[in-house]
Amino acid sequence: MDLLRSFYVFTLVLQLLLSLCSDGVRTQDTGFELPVQLIGFPVIIMSVKMANFVKKLAYSLNPRTYTGRVKRHEAEVQLTAEKLAEAEKKLVAELGENVCVYENVCDKYAYKARQQNGHNQAIDWGEMLRRFENAPEDKKKFYLLSVFIGDIIASPNFCHQLVKRGRGCK
Repeated sequence: MDLLRSFYVFTLVLQLLLSLCSDGVRTQDTGFELPVQLIGFPVIIMSVKMANFVKKLAYSLNPRTYTGRVKRHEAEVQLTAEKLAEAEKKLVAELGENVCVYENVCDKYAYKARQQNGHNQAIDWGEMLRRFENAPEDKKKFYLLSVFIGDIIASPNFCHQLVKRGRGCK
């Protein structure tokens, strides 16, 4: 609306100035000269405003503008009891009834992954392998499970809920 109003005022001023300058026969030496800046600056300002408007309009009408928005602003997955039970059931089916998760390890990697906006590159492999070697022999695979659940799912709440359901390593 502001753009339309300023364009309307600009055309009225330009029309008024041109009508003052073109009355009657002109002589070589006129008493009134129209400065170049009086017409040039408003034209430049209007052209910049129009160019910005066209750029913004083209951006908003481009379908590719909206395709990646969901990926950029991923909301945390709503953790329902059914989803948690299904995940626990799959873990038990794959790794046995004694499957467990180290809550502090899972939380640590979940927070790191969340800080990096879910790019799943939060693993410091040197540190992770050192701690893996220090884990009890029968719990090493569960240490790795905790690391990967935290890094891939990036939900500390998911880790906490698994432990709360009795799947925490002691």
